[in-house]
Amino acid sequence: MFTENGAIMTSSYGSAVRRTAEALSAQGKDANQIAKIVCDRDPDGYNYGIGIVVDGQGRAWPTSETLLKHARVEIGNSLLGEYMSTASLAAPLKEAVLRWQRIPQVYWDRFSLLIPSDAGTGAVKTAVEMALQLFPELRAIGVEELSWPAYKAIARMSRISCREFPIGEVMDGPDLLRVYQAGPMNTTGRVQSREIMEGRAAAAKGHPVLLDRAYSGFEYARVLDTRGYDAIMTMSYNDQIRPFIEHDVPFWVSVSPTKAFGTFALRPCGMLLAHMPDEYRPEEVDALANTVTRARGSSFEHPVTRAFVSALVHDLEALELEHADILRRVASAEHTWKERSAGTMLAELFTDRYAGLFRNPRVGEEAQEAIYGAHLYPVFTPGRCRLNITGLPDDGDVAREHVAVFARYCRG
Repeated sequence: MFTENGAIMTSSYGSAVRRTAEALSAQGKDANQIAKIVCDRDPDGYNYGIGIVVDGQGRAWPTSETLLKHARVEIGNSLLGEYMSTASLAAPLKEAVLRWQRIPQVYWDRFSLLIPSDAGTGAVKTAVEMALQLFPELRAIGVEELSWPAYKAIARMSRISCREFPIGEVMDGPDLLRVYQAGPMNTTGRVQSREIMEGRAAAAKGHPVLLDRAYSGFEYARVLDTRGYDAIMTMSYNDQIRPFIEHDVPFWVSVSPTKAFGTFALRPCGMLLAHMPDEYRPEEVDALANTVTRARGSSFEHPVTRAFVSALVHDLEALELEHADILRRVASAEHTWKERSAGTMLAELFTDRYAGLFRNPRVGEEAQEAIYGAHLYPVFTPGRCRLNITGLPDDGDVAREHVAVFARYCRG
């Protein structure tokens, strides 16, 4: 990877990979797809792009054994060709989700639960559809810069606009569905403080909010082994969700199981919690939830959706143990990056202001060829290099080289 004088060996190989990436882009492939394709073609490649948890040997994190156990049962139950549903488990399922999120029992009656079949993406889309029905004045969703690209696609398909705001800003507008990250931002890892979330909740003033929660508890992974799982999940609730309850904001929480439980391959349902103030009668909200669910086809449950519901209801403790294992992997990777990047422009990205799987430093024009030339495959977007930090190998010498490459070409 390095020459004798410390220069990175890049040129011809890195240039060739870049040309391939540009050709794939011209074919309509997006940045995530390109990162996986070019990495898979390189036998010496290290995956720093695709959005899964990776162990210290570069392998994908194993699928939740708890979910697999329940999925095997549900597949067996599906041998008879009839519609099947988890409707009878609706009450204990809602309780399980609220318990996992550490929402105090005194507030449970304020929430409705939906389980859109298409994971976290479906939960976000369903929340937007419900908001447009309940708040007909909405004309746009508001998102932070560098947010998840799918927001723009969801807005377009919902025939509303998408407005971008600076990261950390309080969004405003009477026709705006505010979308805030309730934990690490999916693309950058940025975490907003409790004070900022309090300000956002206070400013909402009866206007609807969508809290996108793809990384429950990940912002406190670093203190898991000293504080304990229950404590860090409670801390996360207090920072990210509690302010909106206390300010009586109408809001939705889109919760994804994919990152938390390592269910990337199975893609179970998402979890969507709807919190409405007293002026919205629960039966009306539930009726709307049922209408939207049926319109989206989510009332016809896949076997894996039924399996995930069963796991939440009957095996929540086992799922939480698996969540904790993933948090430890993230914490270990964060710790190594912090040590290796000290004194470089990457160091800021491994302070307590950032967490989760990804960091998204700025890069110059020369970075893509050089990083490809070192057989490293993050996701490149204009002026940015998105890193999946769990791609860092356990081998100390190799990890040191990788961090050195990124530190040389990334600008924090």
